[in-house]
Amino acid sequence: MSIIKQKQETPEQRSGPGDYFVVQSEYTTWYVSAATAAAVGRALDRRWFRPRWIKLMDLNGSRAWVRAERVEAVFESTEHQRARDREHGYLRRKEAHADRRWDDEEY
Repeated sequence: MSIIKQKQETPEQRSGPGDYFVVQSEYTTWYVSAATAAAVGRALDRRWFRPRWIKLMDLNGSRAWVRAERVEAVFESTEHQRARDREHGYLRRKEAHADRRWDDEEY
């Protein structure tokens, strides 16, 4: 497929990122497969001989090493969850906008 043909595709025609897992640390976030998330979870769950560093590969193929104590969260992110989050944010902003007084200076 040529580059011109790829650029002509609208966002609706392109497939979304699908379902993935998120490994989150203090300064960065990795989007990983279910197998990688399970491996990270097993490494973090170990009581004895817990590794100092966890090696992982994200969905783009980038390899990363992260300190085990720096991993803050590992969670699933499905298309349905993200759509519901967007809908919730939209409704929350709409409600906040409706509750604002006409002379209110804050946005």
